[in-house]
Amino acid sequence: MTFLKAEQPQLFKDHAYKEIKKGIIQHKVEPGSMLNERSLSEILGISRTPLKLALQQLEVEGWIQSVPRKGIFVKTINRQDVDDVFQLRKANEVLVIELLIPLLDNETIEKIEKVDKQLSDIKKEPLKFVYHDSSFHLFLAELSQNLRLYQLIQNLTDHFNWYGFAALKAGISLDEVYYEHKLIIEGLKARNIHQTTNAVLNHIDNTYSTILESLKE
Repeated sequence: MTFLKAEQPQLFKDHAYKEIKKGIIQHKVEPGSMLNERSLSEILGISRTPLKLALQQLEVEGWIQSVPRKGIFVKTINRQDVDDVFQLRKANEVLVIELLIPLLDNETIEKIEKVDKQLSDIKKEPLKFVYHDSSFHLFLAELSQNLRLYQLIQNLTDHFNWYGFAALKAGISLDEVYYEHKLIIEGLKARNIHQTTNAVLNHIDNTYSTILESLKE
């Protein structure tokens, strides 16, 4: 387990929060594993007080759970949480497409293709790929010009990435994910809402199925 050390005292709590959450999302700290405060304090190079504050925030947000007389544990990925998040993702991303297509022009299509090209360039770097996959979907949401919709999807992005790394560990094909993005772009270029929403839903469903398979293991 490795974390970067904090450099500025006033950022100790925020630094610990970000580093631990990043470790959880990337599965460097596995779901269900126990967190040791003393070890975390030494690894992060901070005292126990800001660490406790960071852990409290992570617990409020549902990333970890404090069990009396047992310790602090990373939450596990369960079927209900995955279902809840993916139901919201499907509904929101379909709305993004419905709002986006009437706004599209050739310049916007070129911007979308440029963002997608970045995914192609990093297919051999799974860690970066997962984050760029989320960035692609966030970019589409931003282009929809509905700020609240963008913020809703942004608020779910950490969980998308947590589940995305689970799918990656379960063997999801990055080439297949990239191909699914190409189908989404083809639908956008055709200005066809039905074609594009089908491509988006297929893309989301394939990731969802891979994650559920990983939960069975």
